[in-house]
Amino acid sequence: MAQVMEEKAVCPHCGQKLNKWSTPTFNFSDGLGWCSSFLYVCFNDECTFFKNSWKHMYESYGQEMGYRYMLHPDSGEAASLPCGSKYAMKGDIIDEIQEAQEKADLEARKKAFQALTDYFIAKDVDALLKVLMDEEGFGSVRLKAAEHLGEIGDLKAVEPLANYRCVNEVIQAKIGEAVQKIHKKNFTMECPYCAEVIKVRAKICKHCGKELTA
Repeated sequence: MAQVMEEKAVCPHCGQKLNKWSTPTFNFSDGLGWCSSFLYVCFNDECTFFKNSWKHMYESYGQEMGYRYMLHPDSGEAASLPCGSKYAMKGDIIDEIQEAQEKADLEARKKAFQALTDYFIAKDVDALLKVLMDEEGFGSVRLKAAEHLGEIGDLKAVEPLANYRCVNEVIQAKIGEAVQKIHKKNFTMECPYCAEVIKVRAKICKHCGKELTA
């Protein structure tokens, strides 16, 4: 099959660039499905193919309807899509600006995850904390940052993690898990009186002098 490149998706009847149109969950014809998430469709209301289709449908079948030129993106097969008015199907035109933004977000997310991996390998706690506390960052990336901090187990991350309150409840729960992992890895805990980090085996807190009960 010859895949159609977007720059070559042009209507042969009017010369206008075809729009990407999101396919419905059903097929107009054989019911077998479109096998594609979108089709290239001409939505030019002045296109001769579209304008002449109304006359053809009325004279041949007595139907007040027309059809638009369509091109399948994978097979390159041209066909027609029936429509009941010039406004029909336009609500499913894929917004190119939105599509471009989604692609940009995906690329940015990939780069953020790559940077996160680099920070983890380098055991850069400060960089991981910065990613985690960025409320404007990707939630999935921040969640992974919290997980990495728990895996690294550096005690210097405990205080900023314990004092940080995240708006996202899922990330906040992951922060709590990270703190517990760090303590477990270092055989430490938080003093119940002064909240300073001390050894689990400690009988008296070295920070506040309080006696610790078993």
